This record gives sequence, structure tokens and C-alpha cells, in this order.
Amino acid sequence: MKKLKFIPLALAMTMLLGSCVIASYHTTTGNPIGKKEGFVKSKNLGSSDAGIGAAAKKGGITKIGSVDVKIYSNGKISVKVTGE
Repeated sequence: MKKLKFIPLALAMTMLLGSCVIASYHTTTGNPIGKKEGFVKSKNLGSSDAGIGAAAKKGGITKIGSVDVKIYSNGKISVKVTGE
């Protein structure tokens, strides 16, 4: 019986500690893609340090051409912005 209780726990830990991407979004605008690139990654789910504005500011981008958002199974979020 103890082994049956361990299986759901092992599956939950695998999902929480895994680093696979569970969702990925790519959005483009009418602006040129450009050569500038900004990237931010959150430390945990729900933190405000990973956003489109923060990534654009970090890359020195004033006109956003595309946005890539990835949500990982461990709750982290990464945002990549390209533009001019």
C-alpha cells in the first residue's frame, strides 16, 4: 500500500521539477523584427520581473517586432522581445 501512495508523489515531483516547456507563444506585430533583442526570465510563477515591457527595456527596444513567451513546468516564465 505504501508503494501506491508513492507513485502520485513521484509523478507530481517529476512535473514540478522538470524543465520542459509546457506552453510557448509567438506573437508578431506590424513593426520590423529588427536586430535588437531583449530577454528576461522570472524566478518564480507570478513574479513581475518577466514581462514584455521589462524585456523591451533591457534590450533597448522602442518598436516591438515580435514577442516569444515560454512557460516552463517548474513555474518559470521567459520572455524574448525583438525589434528596433
